[in-house]
Amino acid sequence: MYITFLCLYLLSAGAMAPQGDAIPMWLAARELLAHGSFAIPKAWPINSPPGVGGHFYPVSALLACLVHVPGALLQSGLEALSGDRASALLTITSRIGPVAVGAAVPAMFFRLVVRLGYGRRAAAAATLLLGVGTSLWVYARLPYSEITQTACFLAFFSALVEAERSPGRRNFFKLGLTVGLLVNSKTIYVVCFPGALAFLLWRLRGRATVRDAVAVAWGILPGALAFAVYNWMRWGSIFVTGYESVTHGFWQENVLTGLWGQLLSPGKSLFLFSPPVVLSLFGLRAFCRRQRQAAVAIAVTVIPLVLVYSHYVFWSGDWGWGPRYLVFALPVLMLPSVELFTAARDAVKRQARPLLIGSVFALGVAVQLLGIVFYWDDFTIIARTVQRQWLGTPDLRGTVMAPDPCFSCFEQMYGIDWLPPFQPIIGNWWLLRHKLAHHDWRRAEADAPWRRLTSIGPDISPGYDGAHIDWWPLGMGSGVLPVALMCGALLFVGVPWRAWKGAVQEPPVTTTTGT
Repeated sequence: MYITFLCLYLLSAGAMAPQGDAIPMWLAARELLAHGSFAIPKAWPINSPPGVGGHFYPVSALLACLVHVPGALLQSGLEALSGDRASALLTITSRIGPVAVGAAVPAMFFRLVVRLGYGRRAAAAATLLLGVGTSLWVYARLPYSEITQTACFLAFFSALVEAERSPGRRNFFKLGLTVGLLVNSKTIYVVCFPGALAFLLWRLRGRATVRDAVAVAWGILPGALAFAVYNWMRWGSIFVTGYESVTHGFWQENVLTGLWGQLLSPGKSLFLFSPPVVLSLFGLRAFCRRQRQAAVAIAVTVIPLVLVYSHYVFWSGDWGWGPRYLVFALPVLMLPSVELFTAARDAVKRQARPLLIGSVFALGVAVQLLGIVFYWDDFTIIARTVQRQWLGTPDLRGTVMAPDPCFSCFEQMYGIDWLPPFQPIIGNWWLLRHKLAHHDWRRAEADAPWRRLTSIGPDISPGYDGAHIDWWPLGMGSGVLPVALMCGALLFVGVPWRAWKGAVQEPPVTTTTGT
């Protein structure tokens, strides 16, 4: 399972060097290897304050930087051997760590589903849905931190469920370890811990002991020490993360607006960018009845963080593919969908369910292929150009980042987030059709999505001409190696696909939830 998705995610990786928020994480990994320091050459984001010694440091969490160390080490070795020629391999080396972590997410999900009592066929089918039908695929192939956060959250959630089901010092110690990992993937995940603690106290009332609490504390200790040392190295205080500085004043969005945007807006809806999550709505009732404790665990750990992000001015996740801040929850949100792969009692349901699952699966794969075929900046740049020429240049003097420029504020992002003519999925499909046909920008613009509403014909030449299919072999020259590797990946992908066959006829699970 792990090898399957490792091949798929690595072979579908993009051709862009680290961009945006990935820049400081990659630079920090390289500086750590070269100089033993996390100091980076420039401030990122632009409102990041200087830290110890007047140097700039990443505000990204520790694991978000450390995940790039293997790739940075390989890149340094390649540069020592071949000099400047190694720069062409940066697109691969900068993704090695995130791809390796990303491939672990479907494998961990499969293991969790089986431990919840479902059959291996049902688990494999749901894993395939998660791995290639949701935006997990898009983020697993990029050098950003979302995939690391997702892996850490899934590990934490799995440990929480395991500790509730099988109380014992070993499982409590593992839970503590995953708490440390999660907070070192991004500090904001501390909001998940009160709900998790309340859940455990509710389930283990009268059974938990002081030794259990000590086991959790011992598990947390390594992560807490790493958290403190990392903060001290950057800011001279164990309690300062840097995140609070760069987000000061940003927590003022109406929570309902942010929630509406992440779940239902045209440009960021979770259900548009990860269609298989819709299947969880169909399986939610049965899942809550059969896996009541797991359902409660999802609610008390996921909902608080989603609400916090909904209060964030940049709830959209900036220029990302879909709701970037909800990627962490995709595996656990997909758990109720497993119910659709158990046997149905009603004949109509038995006939309709494969059609529903197959349709959603095909739609999910299509959406993710459109998400990986271009880097997300390509259509965003075009859309913003059209937005300015058609709807007017926004007044940025009143943004939360003024007088610094703000590329992700409402004034810049309202088109992508809220207006159907700039919907990224539709936009990437339009862009792909014309790029494959080698049309110039004038021919492409003639049937662009916004042309349904206006005939002004904006000049999109800079953004359109700069857009390219984002796949690393295209920048490596011709040869049989990329083709051979892709064929190998398809063979590996066939392993879980074979498990799909007959999954919807699998007998129902017999696991009970207890009281």
